[in-house]
This record gives sequence, C-alpha cells and structure tokens, in this order.
Amino acid sequence: MTLPVIQVLVGFQTTTNFGTPFQLDDPVYGKLNTGTLGGIQFADVTSSVQSININRGRSRQLQEFNAGTATVSFYNKNRAFDPLNTSSPYWNTTGNVTGIVPRLPIQIYANGLPIYTGLVTDWNVEYDLAFNDMAYATCADDFTVLASNNLNAHTTTQELSSTRVSTVLDYTEVNYQGSRSIGTGSSTLGGTAASADFSIAEETPLLNYLQTITTSEQGFLFMSSNGTLTFKGRSSVLNPTVKAAFDVEASGIPYQTLTNQFGDELLYNYIVTQSPAGAAQIASNADSIAQYQTQTYSDTNLLNSTTAEVAGLGNYLLGRYKQPVLRFTGLSTQLLPLSDTKQNQCLALDLTDVCTVKKYFVAGTPTSDTQTLIVSGISHNITPGSHIVTYTFESADSNAYLTLNDPIFGTLNENLLSF
Repeated sequence: MTLPVIQVLVGFQTTTNFGTPFQLDDPVYGKLNTGTLGGIQFADVTSSVQSININRGRSRQLQEFNAGTATVSFYNKNRAFDPLNTSSPYWNTTGNVTGIVPRLPIQIYANGLPIYTGLVTDWNVEYDLAFNDMAYATCADDFTVLASNNLNAHTTTQELSSTRVSTVLDYTEVNYQGSRSIGTGSSTLGGTAASADFSIAEETPLLNYLQTITTSEQGFLFMSSNGTLTFKGRSSVLNPTVKAAFDVEASGIPYQTLTNQFGDELLYNYIVTQSPAGAAQIASNADSIAQYQTQTYSDTNLLNSTTAEVAGLGNYLLGRYKQPVLRFTGLSTQLLPLSDTKQNQCLALDLTDVCTVKKYFVAGTPTSDTQTLIVSGISHNITPGSHIVTYTFESADSNAYLTLNDPIFGTLNENLLSF
C-alpha cells in the first residue's frame, strides 16, 4: 500500500515565470499583447512541501461552521518562498514586487481529489544557521473574505432563506465572485413592513448575517473542499446515500481511534426563540426539566417571518435536545495501509456527508453498535510516511427528517417531521 499522492498548487498573479495579468486601464498591465488573461497562473509547489495540516468544519452542533484553515510547510533552502529573494522564480521584475504575498489562492489535492481550497493569509520564513530554511504558508478559506465584508443598509422582502442568501451575495457591496451552491430552503424570512422591521442595518457584518439566515433555517453554511460556498436547507441537507462505512472488518474502512460522548453539552429543555415578527416564543419539556433541571437555549435574533414559524423552530430544537444523545463523536484513520478505493472514499467525504461507524465489543451487551452519522469536521495531518484523517461527527438521527421508503431516514418513530 502507498500513501495518497499529494499535490499543492499556489496561484501567482504577477511573476516572471508565470505571466503578468492583464488589467484594463492600467498604464503598465493594460497594454494589448503584453499581459496574460485570467491573472492567476497556478504553480505546482509539491516538491518543496514537508508537511500539511488542514482543519475544517465545527466541533459541535448549534455552533457555526468556522473558516477552514491549513498550514503548509516548505523546505526553503533555495529561498523560493522568501519574499526578500529577488532571484525567486516567483519574483515579479516589473515594479520589483515580490510574488510571495498574502491572499494568493492555494489548492491541495490527494489522489486528484480536492481536500482544501483557500487563500494564503501569511508567509512566515524561518531562517536556519545551516541555511536549511523553512517557509510556512498559513491559509484560510473564503469565509475570511466574507468575514471582512460589511453590508450596506437594505430593506428586505419576504423570501425563502435560500433566496435571501443569494440576494445578499449579489448585493453590489458584496458581489461574491466565488463559486456557490445554494440549496432550497424551507423557512420564509420576513420582509420589512409596517408591522415588523426586518431591514438590514448599515455596517452589518456579512458573514454574521449569512449565519443568522442559516440559523433561522436550521441548515448548514460552509465552504466545501473545492472552495464552493455551500448553503443547505434543513429539508435537503442530507443525502441519504451513505458515502463511507467505517468498520474494522475487511468490508469497511478501518480506523485507529474512536470517541464516544454522552454528556449535557447539547442538553436543552427550555427554548426561547424570537424574530421581529413578534413576541418571544417558549418551548419547554417538564419531564426533562424534572430529570435534569432547567437548561436554557436562547436565540432571539432570528429572521423567520411569523411567530408560528418561530415557535415551530423552538419546538424542533426542543425535540432534538431535550434528552442527551449517546453518539460517536469522531474517529481517525491512517490512509497508508488502505487500498486506493478506500483512500478515495475517505478523501471524498465532505462536510454534511453521511457515513456509518460500527464498533465491536469484547464484553457486555450488545456485542456491536452501528451509528449513522453526519460529517461535521475534517482534519488532515500529512507528514512523510503518514496521512491521518480525523472526522468529527453529529448524530444523523438528530438532524434527519422522515423520508418515505428510505432505509436510513424512513424508520417510524426515529426521525423528525419538519417545522
């Protein structure tokens, strides 16, 4: 068995070897027949890579997805990644501007499958007295672009959550240029009217507002491994096809470590929800309160258009979190001993994909337990001779809606009806 084939590409805008981007109306870069259309040329820098660490997703339900981050270390004895080196192949002689600058796009592949897409936010060079220098590229995905943008004041109209996401991304001050995949939402968000003010205030942080839309929908908003801004509504968030089966038996994908959690981290039996549509709505469960005491969850900044829908969201959250859930929360697997097929199954898993995990026991009852789970976090630790992938999971049962005739989500008394 062999490790997955890693490829790291960095996009340079203005370099001697990779062309100069054509820029309209620019006195230097705007001349016909002197520039390169597109502006970005990707260079394969894999031969200099020493290690890669990638972290994407979230650690717990009810949290927002974070910006995916990566750190790539390069052996830099030839100073190719040193911004001070004017002999670097990535130096731009026009204007004496180095090509090693922040905000360069970076793509990381394993066996030809994308496992990270983002931007280099920092270049850090570590000089060695023996001249065995190292360079480190600290990276973040396009959530950082969203987080650095604020919205102008806008008057909203009543529309589906998914439509609101697209509307916001198309605002003039945003004009989001990245690829996007916007699934159909189920919640209707309010529009500004005489009875309620759903308007967007000046200088509202863009990413925060998109995450408020997602919370009002109870969907998912994240950057995919190929750099696509992805929004999934609660009714379409799950593909009931299992993408991977983790099992120490030969038919499954073996794993090294498995964690199990049974605590009160997601125990809430008194839910307070509110939007500009009206008064706060309360949902509570007396049996859970009697057993665990009152555990409050409050979200009073929702965008749902009616108090009935706000109340429905509260009842939905109560149904999910009034009792603690015993679940597998994560596992890690070493890709080196796996076949190409199993490696690619692991590498192809993305956030919100569904998989199964089976655990065997040598004592007690039952002798095994199989859980259907949602991937909510993915990490890669890649060093010479090793590629370990770690997944964080959420329980599929707590997120799933009843799907008729489906072997996973069609079981009576196991799945939830949508609000």
